[in-house]
Amino acid sequence: MFSLSPAFGILGILYAVFTLVVAGLAVYALVLVIIFLRLRIAELKRAANPEGPQP
Repeated sequence: MFSLSPAFGILGILYAVFTLVVAGLAVYALVLVIIFLRLRIAELKRAANPEGPQP
């Protein structure tokens, strides 16, 4: 029978904390990439059209 008891040991708790930290860092990096890409796209649009928006 499969037992979940090792998941409640010290190693299981450390593994869960480590997994949550890695997942949090991955989400943080993804947010930074999205922000950077939005700023870069806006910069490229301004460089392609230096006169400003046309009516």
